[in-house]
Amino acid sequence: MTNAIKERNRISLAALELARDKNFLKIPSEERIRLISDVLSIGEEIADWASAEFGTTDPRKLAEFLGVKIFGEDKGNLKKSEYRKKQKEIVVFHDTLRRLTSEITVPDLSERILRFIIAHELFHHLEEHKIGYIYKRFKFRGKLWFSYYIKGLSEVAAQAFTQKLLGLEFSPHVFAYLTYILFTSDFKN
Repeated sequence: MTNAIKERNRISLAALELARDKNFLKIPSEERIRLISDVLSIGEEIADWASAEFGTTDPRKLAEFLGVKIFGEDKGNLKKSEYRKKQKEIVVFHDTLRRLTSEITVPDLSERILRFIIAHELFHHLEEHKIGYIYKRFKFRGKLWFSYYIKGLSEVAAQAFTQKLLGLEFSPHVFAYLTYILFTSDFKN
């Protein structure tokens, strides 16, 4: 697959993520593409900074350097993980992780999924404590005096951060959609 196709796919997947926000749909389509490209670049730049600053691309080691605890917990229901900003914790939900990895027969793939989840939540820690919220960098004007933000921009940046940090060939959005399908399908084993 060529780089142009990969980039177009990344932008399309990010647009799908953002399309859930009515405010994103108010933005003219050519501006949407530019906005997504800018946010993807920001996520990649932060991954480059973090790996250069701490000398590693391992999200667990980065979390350790940043003082973020990682632990598992049950009862995540549909959530894979979450970042708890007050406690500086990344929680990976065991029940969800077990469901995600139940059909995986390659042990290395289970470890990669865990690294992916931790990297994504680590980005949210960086937003909270180091770089500021990405979505707040982009303020939009509505009718009259009303202005608004698009919170999903932080998720898009987190996906780009994760992809760059872990050297993934595909956008993490693919994983997010596969997870969504897994948890919302009527398919039972």
